[in-house]
Amino acid sequence: MSKACLILVGENRLFGEGLCHVLASEDLTVAAQVSHLSEVLPILRSAGPRADLIVYDQSKEFIRDCNALKEITQEFTGIGIVILADHVDQAGLDLAVASGACGFLPKSISSAALRLSLELVLLGEDLFAGHALVARERPIAAKPLTAPETRPLRSPLSPRERAILNCLEMGLPNKTIARNLDMAEATVKVHLKSVLRKINAGNRTQAAVWAMNNRENLQAVPFGG
Repeated sequence: MSKACLILVGENRLFGEGLCHVLASEDLTVAAQVSHLSEVLPILRSAGPRADLIVYDQSKEFIRDCNALKEITQEFTGIGIVILADHVDQAGLDLAVASGACGFLPKSISSAALRLSLELVLLGEDLFAGHALVARERPIAAKPLTAPETRPLRSPLSPRERAILNCLEMGLPNKTIARNLDMAEATVKVHLKSVLRKINAGNRTQAAVWAMNNRENLQAVPFGG
């Protein structure tokens, strides 16, 4: 039986080398180690090493990285993705589920539990289904944000509101959004309140998830509209 192949993604090289040492076994080999998710798709599309699993060390640009994760999971449906995070919280779980990941685990997990979790993913299991290996901090029944995704819009989004949602999907703070869209930060906050109300979202993280799942409704629009 051939070994399963893993791509390890993370900016912390020392942590990555430690993971390589922990995970390498008779059944699993680390085929590639890269710093950023943007490097993964070219590897998968090339004639380079195949991959059965991706382990992603969560970066500070997690919301933006979720777009890359979703692109990977949509194009390569057979590859499992497990995210390792410093902290497991509901906002992170929501984004992980929306991006198509199979698991969202704390870095405090033991090496034995991590190996077993990855084995489950390789067998086609989804760690979000409530396996005991997921950290105790994780809610038992974490689900995607169905409310913002499935309920109809209360009223159409304006071009400005769509532009702001695009910025939220990229993980931009209000100050940067204001600069990019040439408006006052207070105006951004007003538009953001309207956006959250229209898409039935409770916060900007939920709004980013909604934007990721409704990209066809967020085509590029002129900011002056």
